[in-house]
Amino acid sequence: MKTIVVATDFSVPAERAMLYAGQLANAIEASVLLLHVYQIPVGMNDMPVLVVSTDELKKNAEAGLERAQKMLKANFAYVDIQTEARLGDVIDELQDVCSKVNPVVVVTGKHGASGVQRILFGSTSLSIIRHTSYPVIAVPDSWRKDEISVAALAIDESVEKLEIQKIRSLVQELKIQLRIIHVKQEKSASLPVKNLVTELNSNYETIYDHEFVHGIESYVKQNDIDLLIIHPHKHNLVERLFFRTHTKELLKKISIPIMCISENVNRQS
Repeated sequence: MKTIVVATDFSVPAERAMLYAGQLANAIEASVLLLHVYQIPVGMNDMPVLVVSTDELKKNAEAGLERAQKMLKANFAYVDIQTEARLGDVIDELQDVCSKVNPVVVVTGKHGASGVQRILFGSTSLSIIRHTSYPVIAVPDSWRKDEISVAALAIDESVEKLEIQKIRSLVQELKIQLRIIHVKQEKSASLPVKNLVTELNSNYETIYDHEFVHGIESYVKQNDIDLLIIHPHKHNLVERLFFRTHTKELLKKISIPIMCISENVNRQS
């Protein structure tokens, strides 16, 4: 059976993501797997001290998952909902679970933070996107529309790197209308998108804007887009340290769910 994996930490954004996943599962007849990964908190004085026992952590994790399962079941009675609590690293455990169930998509929440929180924003969500080799939907905690009718696929000059088959499969699975968009600062040679438009049964639009993320943000608001699909590129350490990545900026500024289909999708990294 098709499965949607929800990575949850029981926060408000995670609850919003869980409801989004429930609606999605209901629409495409998929099951939901709620995954909570917990870690051992250690107090640091002169010597590391275990703050909480592993048994207590496991018990709390399972209790949180049970509450989440009941809440989701109350909203989506016909959706099969499973739970799993794991001790370990979030990314490692999520990737291991995904390799076993091969989910349609992983759903996670993201905070609408500001100030210092904005600077530190999305460490877990961004890590999941960067290191999980499956499609990931990051859902804003302010998002209240669950259904997906129209999605926009943002592309750049690296058209040849697009996972076209996977995008087409997801679009068909979600039964959504797709638009392909490209943001440019000035007029230049057009991208070779004819085959892409044909294969994805979509239309193509060029957006002229001084800044990539601003162009996407404006288009999303003006065209009532329900889901933004992006194709994050791998960045080396220097680029991550000294340059803002479009993915991080989009996650900060775009107020709708964002689906990220990484270059290594469905491949172990």
